[in-house]
Amino acid sequence: MGGKEAIYAACAALLLTGAYPLWRAWRANRQTTLRQAVVWAACAWAAWVASAAARAAWPNDNLLQCVPLSFTAGAGVFVLGARRPGVRAWNLVVLALIAVVLLPVLGGLGDVLATTLFLSAALAVVLINYLPTALGWAAVLAGGACAGEVGVLAGWWAAGLWEAGLLAGLATAPWVGVAGAAAARRRPAASEFDRTWRAFRDRYGLVWGLRVCDQFNRAAAHAGWPVVLRWSGLRPTAPGPAPDLRSPTAGLHALLKRFGPEESQ
Repeated sequence: MGGKEAIYAACAALLLTGAYPLWRAWRANRQTTLRQAVVWAACAWAAWVASAAARAAWPNDNLLQCVPLSFTAGAGVFVLGARRPGVRAWNLVVLALIAVVLLPVLGGLGDVLATTLFLSAALAVVLINYLPTALGWAAVLAGGACAGEVGVLAGWWAAGLWEAGLLAGLATAPWVGVAGAAAARRRPAASEFDRTWRAFRDRYGLVWGLRVCDQFNRAAAHAGWPVVLRWSGLRPTAPGPAPDLRSPTAGLHALLKRFGPEESQ
């Protein structure tokens, strides 16, 4: 085995260690609407492993970038539709996204540059969605690797052995995510409400977090609860004794039922 083959084989082996964080993600989310997102993420990770293993033999094959990038974007986009009803239909959205990305490369059926820009936009949405959460640093690492590979796919710079560094950085992203999630769980929370809220926003990201936050605050204003929900947690709207949080907590759980087990509907 030559030098390049050994380096890319090492990258593939390093990426394989991501199976453990993915298994943890499955265990944590198998009772939520993110279950299928984890399956798509596992498909994306398998594509990255295969891509790393094939780099030395086919360094200029665009499929080595296109396939894992499209599945990565698909897994992140699935999260944006991960609420009942309609969560299963988002599998069709992911399949359509992957097809739009892969068809120009496979059959020359479209403008590869336009496809690359579309893929870049989808990946940027995924990165931004998780940037302000406990998974933010993991998103930055994965986003940096994806940006480098998008550049190769678009022809902005040449493929080369430097891509092994991108793959190595990508391989660390799931472990950084595990560390970030563990640190978030250890962070003291003022109430059960805040623990529930932080767990939700870190799993589902900015898009759903802001939407649920807005829905809760409108419900709180209608019910006359003396609280307001911010990104960091629940805050009282007036000085004085701590408000009774039983009703607000029940209201939050009601809003989150569509993200939980199907039998809770």
